[in-house]
Amino acid sequence: MILLSGHSPIGATNPSSAPSPLTVEATLDSLDHLINERYRFSQKKEKEIQKLKLSLKARQTAEQQFQTLGYLIDAYRAFSIDSQTVYVKRQIALADNVKNHNMQVQARLNMVECLYNAGMYKEADELLMKVGRNSLPDYILPYYYHLKRTLYGLLADYALEPEIRNGYNKQLNLYRDSILQTNSSNTFTYSVVKADELTERHDYAEALEILRKALYQGSLNSHDRGIVYYCMAEVFAQTQQNDSSKIYYALSAQCDLKAAVREYVSLHRLAEQLFREGDIERAYSYIKCSVEDARACNARVRSLEFMPVFTIIEEVYQAQIQKQRKLSITFTYITCAFCIILLITFVILFFQNHKLNIIKEKLNQTNQHLQTVNDSLTESNHVKEEYLSRYMDHCAVYIDKMDDYRRSLNKLASLGKIEELNKNLKSQNLITNERKMFYAEFDQSFLKLYPNFVEKFNELLIPEARITPKPNSLTPELRIYALVRLGTTDSVKIARFLCYSVSTIYNYRVKIRNSAIGSRDDFEERVMHL
Repeated sequence: MILLSGHSPIGATNPSSAPSPLTVEATLDSLDHLINERYRFSQKKEKEIQKLKLSLKARQTAEQQFQTLGYLIDAYRAFSIDSQTVYVKRQIALADNVKNHNMQVQARLNMVECLYNAGMYKEADELLMKVGRNSLPDYILPYYYHLKRTLYGLLADYALEPEIRNGYNKQLNLYRDSILQTNSSNTFTYSVVKADELTERHDYAEALEILRKALYQGSLNSHDRGIVYYCMAEVFAQTQQNDSSKIYYALSAQCDLKAAVREYVSLHRLAEQLFREGDIERAYSYIKCSVEDARACNARVRSLEFMPVFTIIEEVYQAQIQKQRKLSITFTYITCAFCIILLITFVILFFQNHKLNIIKEKLNQTNQHLQTVNDSLTESNHVKEEYLSRYMDHCAVYIDKMDDYRRSLNKLASLGKIEELNKNLKSQNLITNERKMFYAEFDQSFLKLYPNFVEKFNELLIPEARITPKPNSLTPELRIYALVRLGTTDSVKIARFLCYSVSTIYNYRVKIRNSAIGSRDDFEERVMHL
């Protein structure tokens, strides 16, 4: 049963064409956006109402004031039933004051609409009977029949006994026929009521054809288009065309929201359908919006109609939210556990890596030590090779010298020069020269092997004790520590090698140690690493 308004809402637009093909999701997305923006449309409607209130304060005739009150009643229709009732009462008072019959009838019929919107069906019926059919002018008859049809439709919807409901439906059909007889076939009211009749008779194709033609009427405002879309959605719903019914319920709801209508059915029907299909979140959003707007409008009938569905959807929605919350908590726990595991793994890896780094450091130190040992061995081998080569050369030269010396002595003996022979045998010159040559050879060999020895050795001494030898030669002190560098640390062996007394060697070593920089105890150890 379709509720038609007696007047056109204020501020409506007049689209001239049917909507282009849309998908369900796109239409619902657009509706979601409008629901979030619906307060903006309400504010616009309130500004328009405020302008009408200001015009009511201006100096006007009774007829003009009655007409302005009618505009305010139209503005509050399906927006605020209480405010609509206030201005209807003012309209009744004005009509009674000027004793204008037509005004009195119009005002009381407006009150009938307020009464049945508030659920006061008995009072609405009594007032309609009091107004009476015979006293009405012809131009008011369509509105009167609309009120009667709407009232019987509401009574039929809430009747508990089938017989009583059937009686109300018969009255509804009679007044529907009266509406069709008193309205031209090219009017919006005729098209909607005719489509309703055809739908009831299951002539769905013809009903849709009439409704589609109605959409092309240039005089349709947003609220009227919403009614047409709702009628089309009902046809699609009854023919099990679910996607089409959802699209047209959504289009109807969009028109209602744009027209700042708060007392509507489309969004409620759409919420029920989406709930049946399992779209709980949208269903809850739509039914919640419907209930909020019905309460804001103070549409008691709609509020009572929506509450059972709202309660069911809200329970399911809250259960779903609770389930999602539990899943979220579970996921949070799992995530936390995973993070803890990762943290423990990271700590273990950190310590393992630290241990590996320690092992690597030890390996590096070992490798460096091995490299040092290897270098030492290489150096030692090099020294050995160098010394062996020089030793062989020196032995060969020494054998040749001994042979020459033997020959010279033999020659003196054969010539009978006994005195000169004894003189040569007693002379130390040969030994002295050989020793000088030996030390010179030693110095050259050592400095060839360790060219930076003198410089590094002096770095171990205080400046005033540093030694500056002749080129390619060593002083006795340096020669002693050259032997220490080569591994000979025994003073007896050093004394024998240099032909010094042990005490002399000891004194040299003490003197040098006393001039050392830093610790004296490890001085010779440092020398051995030069």
